[in-house]
Amino acid sequence: MKRKKSNKSQKNYLKDKIAATTVLVWVVLGLVGGIAVGNTIFAENSDDHIIFTVVYSSEKSTWMSEASVLFAEYWEAKMALDSTLKPLSIDMQPYGSGDMLISLLNGEIKPTIWSPASNIWIPILNTKWNQFSETGELIAPNYTRVIYSPVVIATWEDFQNEHNITSFHDLHDLIEDNPGLVNLAHTDPRSSNSGFMATMMMVSAYLNEDPKIPTNITLDDLGDSDIQQWMREIESAAILYGKSTGFLGRYMRDEGPDDLQITILYENVVQDYTLEAEVKFGQKMVAVYPDEGVLFSDHPFCILEADWVSEEQKMVATEFLNFLNQKELIMKAIGTGFRPINDSLLLDPEVQAIYNASFNAEHGVTNNPGIFTELNSTIDGNVISRIPDLWLLTRNTV
Repeated sequence: MKRKKSNKSQKNYLKDKIAATTVLVWVVLGLVGGIAVGNTIFAENSDDHIIFTVVYSSEKSTWMSEASVLFAEYWEAKMALDSTLKPLSIDMQPYGSGDMLISLLNGEIKPTIWSPASNIWIPILNTKWNQFSETGELIAPNYTRVIYSPVVIATWEDFQNEHNITSFHDLHDLIEDNPGLVNLAHTDPRSSNSGFMATMMMVSAYLNEDPKIPTNITLDDLGDSDIQQWMREIESAAILYGKSTGFLGRYMRDEGPDDLQITILYENVVQDYTLEAEVKFGQKMVAVYPDEGVLFSDHPFCILEADWVSEEQKMVATEFLNFLNQKELIMKAIGTGFRPINDSLLLDPEVQAIYNASFNAEHGVTNNPGIFTELNSTIDGNVISRIPDLWLLTRNTV
């Protein structure tokens, strides 16, 4: 009964408050030089309060900033009803996904919840943590998914109408058959999650894996000369490798269809910039969802199994994740360009109204999540961590 009362108080509160190289190289570099963490002190719990620290990928900072304020207010209201609860000291820290991983392994950050941009980082952390700690235990054995943005091939309306790109194979053949026609960009897989995911999607596309079953990429696949040549042929069209997905989206918006025809982006970046691009160039940026499947930038939330995470902190973390899963919080995420993991929420008229206003052809994206299939990645952290090596071998150096 007590659990049901807690969920009810959450719901009532929300209704009242809310209207409307390789990763291993990165690790070595981090151990040598360290990553700046701003002066953040990850303190221990005390008898009079609970330290609750969340490190999260910066792509969702708008949503997380608002959610943290609302959760603090929710906790205050909850304490007023339960004198046994302690006050919270909430510390929310946005990071790049690679930086988070390095800082965790270095011991520079000790969060309660770790939330990278994609679940592809979880097996990497677990593998590296096990190698460094030699405990045999997983630091992130489970995760919760609430929202996502698929990684898409972004192009221009006129270019898409003329060439009808539906897959990475189409893109490859267009580049091969028409030298100089395509200018391509994606982020550097060594420093950006979207570039990492783009490279994984290309490898999976070459292997013709069924997107409905887990993709079994092996180290032998990454070393295969045919795969490398196919990747090299796609990458031959690259004119730019950025460190930021947002930067590439703005570059495409500002420079236009004559300068950059194809960029691999998060879907929500297309939404952010397509209307401004249309004003400037008379046509929209549009998202293409590859037939071979799309990886979800699904922003998983992991309550860490580490010696610095107490049972009290785990209790707060569970409460926080329940809070994020409330309809009203997910509606706020939808308003910033994220899709809900739980598609059944779209049957709710209130959610549907916000969803339809954000996900539509006017914003360059599909309204129907049923037209694309999530590509499930391999769970082998040693394989995933070598993805940047493949890009280093096949990237365009001109």
